[in-house]
Amino acid sequence: MTSSQRPRAVLTGVFFAFAFGLGLFAGAIPTLMRQTGLDTAGLGLALTLHSAAYVGAMTVGGWVLRRVEVRRLMRGVLVLHALTFVALFAAGTPLALTACLVALGLTAGTVDLAMNTDGTALEREAGRPVLIRMHAAASGAFAIGAISGSALASLFGSLACAVLAVLSIAPVVWALTRIPPRVTAAPASRSSDEAAVAPSRAHLGLPVVLLGVVLGVCIAAEITAQMWSAQFLAQQGGPNPALAGAGAALFAGCQAVVRSLGDTLRRRFDDHRVITVSLVLAALGFVAVALADGFTSSVLGFALVGVGTACVVPCCFALVARQAPQRSADALGVASLVAGVLRLPTPLCLGFVAATWSDSVAFGGIAGLLAAGVVLAVWIKKTQV
Repeated sequence: MTSSQRPRAVLTGVFFAFAFGLGLFAGAIPTLMRQTGLDTAGLGLALTLHSAAYVGAMTVGGWVLRRVEVRRLMRGVLVLHALTFVALFAAGTPLALTACLVALGLTAGTVDLAMNTDGTALEREAGRPVLIRMHAAASGAFAIGAISGSALASLFGSLACAVLAVLSIAPVVWALTRIPPRVTAAPASRSSDEAAVAPSRAHLGLPVVLLGVVLGVCIAAEITAQMWSAQFLAQQGGPNPALAGAGAALFAGCQAVVRSLGDTLRRRFDDHRVITVSLVLAALGFVAVALADGFTSSVLGFALVGVGTACVVPCCFALVARQAPQRSADALGVASLVAGVLRLPTPLCLGFVAATWSDSVAFGGIAGLLAAGVVLAVWIKKTQV
């Protein structure tokens, strides 16, 4: 393995371990709800607070990354991330579970921003698309984690998931110590020519904000499939309680397959076109879930959502980073803050709508949100943002 390939391999491992732990949690949600006595509305509130912490961490992360080297930050926060999983799976009350989800949001949001910042930098250095393959590893890991979390939690208890989460994170923390830190140019006073060429914050504002909205729409849809599918399928009375994580697993598995081809799609088609078509497929997937009348049809609907959402987030991250190559962490932080406006209320709204009307109505609302995202993506392309 060459010196240029090693950092990409290690970062891909970070993506894998990061998503594997979240998948374990997603699959174990029904067990954790029974273990802590958390109801559907409480889950919506807990996931909303988790999202708030996640978005806040990603927003502040740009400031932190200007002061702490990105790989050093990943190492330290991943250790805290592993410890948070132990506390999460050991939670015994609704309050404890909610507090752990807030802590998980802080660590996950920081790691998310750091690994995507490093990933976009590696993509620029490689001179070709490589980021989506890292996201493919994350999707595959989430799929494995979701079905494993569902089975392990129902058969052996949720603490078995904590053991797996720690075992997946420990090797990548060690691997991060084996690659050199990312070298960034020291801040210095720019010449007048450099200042003229460098894009201003005002110029970057509109593209980053609009892409942040599209990003938020997709992430809201992903959160719904990841965190709501297990309890939805459990309520439908599937063939086996241990298969409650099948929706999240198949969703993420389809994401992984499509993302493995994503870099090829990005080379053949532009990012804007990939985003638009993907959002259409995701909207159709949620329509299918909303209209589903059984376990199998619901799982297939979540699979289509996975196909549709696969490339949107990586493409948005790449487009945002392209707006400011020398300060991609700042640009990604701003886009994440905008995305948080849509992402943050999603779990709370889902819990309210599901409790007041039905899960099907809630999923239909997500389909409508994705349709609005399609319209915005088409408008962005036409205005060449």
